[in-house]
Amino acid sequence: MSDRSELALQLTDAVIAAQQAIERAGNRAYKTFGLSQRAHAVMAAVDVGGPDGARPSDVARELGVSRAAATTFIQRLEAKGMLETTTDPDDDRGVRVTLTRHGLEVLLRAGQLERRLAARTIEGMPASAMARTIQVLQELKQRVEQKSLEVVR
Repeated sequence: MSDRSELALQLTDAVIAAQQAIERAGNRAYKTFGLSQRAHAVMAAVDVGGPDGARPSDVARELGVSRAAATTFIQRLEAKGMLETTTDPDDDRGVRVTLTRHGLEVLLRAGQLERRLAARTIEGMPASAMARTIQVLQELKQRVEQKSLEVVR
């Protein structure tokens, strides 16, 4: 295998390992609020809808999942008292999902914990190294998306 091929595999492995470590750390942190990272993402997607709430299809689009999957997540969080659904005033066949007062408090506290965790994670890392890493990862994402389209054609 060529050196570049080996480097490509090592880079992919390092990105995956970093993502898995981030998810594990996030899940440990969110667990203190009775949430998973996915539950937190659902609540954040609902929050994007503002005071009028979000449609389940909006939540699904935000998370990149099916509407059925989003509805399942919403129902679980509704059972925990974090979200509530009401009839959509613009369409009686649809629903709007909003955060309950408790859900909003949990979302805010979880967000504060997330920011503290992120700040602690990068302690001692030079800003220039972080900026370069961000740039490299954005370029990697762009190339992966571009190359995957070429393979499909």
